[in-house]
Amino acid sequence: GTPYAGGFFRIKLALGKDFPSGPPKGYFLTKIFHPNVASNGEICVNTLKKDWKADLGIRHVLLVIKCLLIVPNAESALNEEAGKLLLEAYDDYAARAKMITEIHAQ
Repeated sequence: GTPYAGGFFRIKLALGKDFPSGPPKGYFLTKIFHPNVASNGEICVNTLKKDWKADLGIRHVLLVIKCLLIVPNAESALNEEAGKLLLEAYDDYAARAKMITEIHAQ
């Protein structure tokens, strides 16, 4: 039921030398219109930043990214346009996200 439904998204997790004590960095390799994803694909979510705990693991990271596709967080937007549309004109946001998904993720 989200604008991303039916899309196939490739992501990349970059594990640093300090992993698992330090968080991985997450990137969408598939183009996506989403408030929490920068134009270079970088994913902004607290689990990959200040809320990281060494015992969370990769499975948790993937679950959090999946949840972002269901419930975007406009407050920590890397894509300001998507964040603004999400807050002010959801139908426009959803239409654009769905169009980008159809073009790039199917």
